[in-house]
Amino acid sequence: MIVRDIMTTKMITVVADDTLSHAANLLRQFQIHHLPVVRHVHTPEIEKTEQGALKTLHILEGLLTSQDIDLVVALDKQRSSGDLLNRPWYSQRVAEVMHRASIRVTPTTNVGAAAQLLVERGLNCLPVVEYEQVEGGKEPQNVLIGLLTRSDLLIALARAMGIFEPGMQLIILLPLGDMTPLAQTLLMTAEMHVQVHSVIVAPQNSEPRVATLRIGTINPSPLLVRLHEATIAYTFADPLLEGDSHA
Repeated sequence: MIVRDIMTTKMITVVADDTLSHAANLLRQFQIHHLPVVRHVHTPEIEKTEQGALKTLHILEGLLTSQDIDLVVALDKQRSSGDLLNRPWYSQRVAEVMHRASIRVTPTTNVGAAAQLLVERGLNCLPVVEYEQVEGGKEPQNVLIGLLTRSDLLIALARAMGIFEPGMQLIILLPLGDMTPLAQTLLMTAEMHVQVHSVIVAPQNSEPRVATLRIGTINPSPLLVRLHEATIAYTFADPLLEGDSHA
């Protein structure tokens, strides 16, 4: 899976000369936490045949977050009422507060690598850029095409696990990392025509210990009986009950 598959493309942006008041209103209105700061560049639309057709590129200049504004507001409250050299926070410009967002990814970046960047750098958002030569420019520009947030990653994980599909989660124990119980379970689901939405095997302490299956049935009893007869150890979470059932 690559970043293009899960990134957010419907973005609310600001320009460097916008006021922090305007940026704060956008954050509040759209219930978001990140505002890319862009510069708009108009270039000829190659795909169009009409003369003079233009497309707008959003050149990434920085990133403004709700935390950035919160910090400025807090500092503004602490300043002396007689300090006339400082302007109120809401009249300051985005360019004065934004950070340059030097850590970016491209649409073809592996999602795992992007997630590692977010975790290791303590970030909540990564701009997604393509490098494009703009007419009159000497070097390729960072053209913003999307944002990747931690929420995007969580939603992608939920989809990969089949959470949005009706059914239940079945966990097959893998003693000493042996995949045989998983293979037997998959054969059983095929024989019984039980749909498997997803299979995730994650290593724990260098060895996979469990396999998590999302199966598309609300009546797992026949499959669970087969698993019990085959002495395959499992657990499952029944969405209608609190806690886990064990076998």
